[in-house]
Amino acid sequence: MDLIINGKQGNLDFAVGIESTTEKFTVVDSMISEISLSPLAKCKNLTVLNLGSNNISEIDLSPLAKCKNLLCINLSDNKILTLDLSPLAKCEKLETLNLQNNLLTEIDLTPLSQNRKLRILNLDYNLLALVKIASEVVWSNLEEIRFHSNELKNIDLRPLYNCKKIREIDLGDNELSKINLKPLLNYTKIESISLERNKLKKIDLAQMGEKHKEYVLCTDPEVKVKSVLSETEKKNVQIVYSKGPLYSEEQEKLLSQFFDNEKEEKRLQRERMLKDY
Repeated sequence: MDLIINGKQGNLDFAVGIESTTEKFTVVDSMISEISLSPLAKCKNLTVLNLGSNNISEIDLSPLAKCKNLLCINLSDNKILTLDLSPLAKCEKLETLNLQNNLLTEIDLTPLSQNRKLRILNLDYNLLALVKIASEVVWSNLEEIRFHSNELKNIDLRPLYNCKKIREIDLGDNELSKINLKPLLNYTKIESISLERNKLKKIDLAQMGEKHKEYVLCTDPEVKVKSVLSETEKKNVQIVYSKGPLYSEEQEKLLSQFFDNEKEEKRLQRERMLKDY
């Protein structure tokens, strides 16, 4: 059984409509600001929880600890201020966690350190200044990890050293002033590394070694890219600059201003919401 609610609801009481056989629960674009997941605790076969594009600011994930077959959680495009991921440690089959476009300023990913099936982790377009990752993770199936458009000043990639299936890592549009790419040495399937719109002065690709097939590095033209070690590696990497002939200097200025304005609006929105609590 699938339960799908699409469209404006404002308030939602779905407890009566939930059956233990429910496999997919979807409430999208419904303007709900709060929701209790307690009725889902009995849904042992639940595989998908989709609450994207609503107005949710806080949510208790505890009932999901009993949903052992959960594969995908989508909480994107909401107004979530804080989030405790501890209940998801018991969701051993979890593959996708999408928290894109919320108001998170920090996130603790350590509860997910043993979620071996995790493939996609999306935290794009938040206000993240702090990301905690356990010193050792077993994300052997991780393919994408995304932190685009946040406020990260530093990030330690060493815990991801053994995530050999990563294809894409996006750290674009943050506040990074340095980055150590050496942990990416094991990323033999890497296809894309995005580091554009940061405060980097140099990137050392020599640390990447020669294990990789062709991959794309996106960065800013003023960043000095250290020469790679061999002709093989030179052929493998394609450097794409965030600014180029397609954009005039004025267009680039407007684009940067747009990103800055988006973040400022998020900050103001978060402050207003916190005052209301």
